[in-house]
Amino acid sequence: MPKKIVVVIEKEKGGYYTSLAVGFAGCLYKAKTLKELIKCARKEIKHRLKKDEYVYKADFVGVRIMDSKVWGTKKFTVVMEKAGSDYIAIVHSIPGCYTQAETMDDLIRYIKEAITLCLDTGAKPVKTDFVGVQLIEV
Repeated sequence: MPKKIVVVIEKEKGGYYTSLAVGFAGCLYKAKTLKELIKCARKEIKHRLKKDEYVYKADFVGVRIMDSKVWGTKKFTVVMEKAGSDYIAIVHSIPGCYTQAETMDDLIRYIKEAITLCLDTGAKPVKTDFVGVQLIEV
């Protein structure tokens, strides 16, 4: 039976599309076209499922575009998942920027703190614009 995986898609300033698959640690893809991105994502997801590598049980909760006066004019796409009893938030345009919490309220507060901390410690965010969410069948 085919599995359906949620993939969040953004577009970088240089024209490349990037993605993050829900339930796959570090599962990022980059391609010049959406068609190529989906093809690469499907292939990598199948590979990881077959080998059970970097896969965890998670449900897609949503995407939120976050901004703050503290960050100036910067806005970040936050991908939210639910894994077990915890919520997870990931900002894949800032390397290493993620957090988890027991409640959504805590998650929102923690991810704002994580973004601020990453920026304050010199993280170089990649400029991206949210494109959408794609359900990929593998």
